[in-house]
Amino acid sequence: MNKFKHRYTKELNDTHWSWIITVEVGDKPHEKRKFLEWMTKEFGEQGTRWSIRWSMLGVDIRFHEPKDYFRFSMFHTIEPEKY
Repeated sequence: MNKFKHRYTKELNDTHWSWIITVEVGDKPHEKRKFLEWMTKEFGEQGTRWSIRWSMLGVDIRFHEPKDYFRFSMFHTIEPEKY
């Protein structure tokens, strides 16, 4: 099972997107492609249920359905080490 380091979460007041979560993903093209393939397999095609934008910390994922956000955050994220 894939686990990604969790960096940020926020509930949104947008008309379509309900949640945004930022997780660490490698910045190499093959790492990004692998992540996109995995997201598509787990959550369907990008667009209606989820959307991403690459950021300095990795990737910001916006979810439409709370159930998708909670499934991703509960089963596919870990908290980064605290310093």
